[in-house]
Amino acid sequence: MRQRRLWTTQTWPFIASVLALMTFIAFESFAVTTILPVAVADLGDIGWYSFAYAATITTALVGMIVGGNWADRAGPRTPLMVGGTIFLLGVMLNVLAWDVPIFIIGRLLQGLGGGTDSVILYVLIARHIPEAVRPQMFGLLTSAWLVPSLAGPVVAGAMAELMDWRAVFGVVLLGAAVSLFCLLHATRPSREAATSRWASSRRSLSAGIVGRNGVLAVLAAGLLAVLYLSGQSDGPGTAVIVGGVSLALLLTARSLLPKGTFTLRGAPQRLIALRAVLGATATATDLYLTLYLQAVRGYPPTTAGLVIAAAAGGWALGAWIQGRRPSTPTSHRRLVLIATMLVGTGPATVLVHIVTDIPLWSVVIASVAMGTGMGTAYPRLSSAALALADPGEQGTVSSALQTGESMGIGVVTALIAAVLVSGGSFPAVYVMLIGLASAATVIASLGIGRPADTS
Repeated sequence: MRQRRLWTTQTWPFIASVLALMTFIAFESFAVTTILPVAVADLGDIGWYSFAYAATITTALVGMIVGGNWADRAGPRTPLMVGGTIFLLGVMLNVLAWDVPIFIIGRLLQGLGGGTDSVILYVLIARHIPEAVRPQMFGLLTSAWLVPSLAGPVVAGAMAELMDWRAVFGVVLLGAAVSLFCLLHATRPSREAATSRWASSRRSLSAGIVGRNGVLAVLAAGLLAVLYLSGQSDGPGTAVIVGGVSLALLLTARSLLPKGTFTLRGAPQRLIALRAVLGATATATDLYLTLYLQAVRGYPPTTAGLVIAAAAGGWALGAWIQGRRPSTPTSHRRLVLIATMLVGTGPATVLVHIVTDIPLWSVVIASVAMGTGMGTAYPRLSSAALALADPGEQGTVSSALQTGESMGIGVVTALIAAVLVSGGSFPAVYVMLIGLASAATVIASLGIGRPADTS
């Protein structure tokens, strides 16, 4: 008989530790979106806004690939510890940064460690939580973003106005350090298993880093960095460089992601592609809305934070709604299709707001709808992907899901940065994002289950 209860005597320490860690990760995520314009301007150059945000995405590619391979070969504990330490070091540099380069280095380290641990958390969930209740766990994981999503942007904005933006990273540093320690304690193996696993980890670490996917991940991260740096210039050759680097990145992604991802052949491939498109659409919608409201409309960080908080509240609502539906392929397909259409309301309404100056509350409502769509889709995509994976490939599938999303966000934000630097407008940006949202709806309509389940 399959387990129907998520919280048990055996699982609650693990669940509580994961939720605590995700709470501080969520707070950092929403806080950065709100305070980044202030932080980058304070450090010297608002032109580095896009790269300062996406630096974590760039190095997260390496962390996700290495973390997934490492976990499959040697278990999740050691990569969790190493990734967490690198993440904390990066956040510490964010606190101490005295100029933009140091701040970006901290963001790069934060992405490397966070990318590793993001994959490891999925592997740990697959190993500690029975399949029958995994949708509830993923929904709970998404709901852990509720308080940070509602209070985080506003609190971060208020801290930036009344204190200093560095204090926000200080809170993340302390909370994440304590949560990571608790999670390591909750997942500690027996002495014999730890000794065996450590020996295996030492043998497998080099293979995980220098393997084919590890090399491709490093190449992709380098290409993303070049794409951002080239996009900072509006010279005559910029378009050629951006186009060439984008093509090279596309070819790298085709080799890095499972075969058929770009042609949507196979259920796992569609899941990976759909998550990438949805993640890029929602992230860029919020990221450039925050910049637009503060830099063009003159709203303070707290007001911009309130808009982001509304979207995040919708995300938690969507997670709660999907958690009450059955974990079946049919339910997955229906919920994800509805969710993708909700996501499209976000960029569409922002575009109308920019062009016609409709009230800001209209954008808030659309942000709630977009967040609801994301909160509904993400747990279902994760649960369906893990159900399709063999036990020995859970790290690889989790890595592909998050790698595809990170590459999608990285490419889209880099291209948008290049458009804005070259004289493009915010309306052009949101036309691009509406196109992405439409593509997501098309992918979702193709079905996301096993071939036998798509009838």
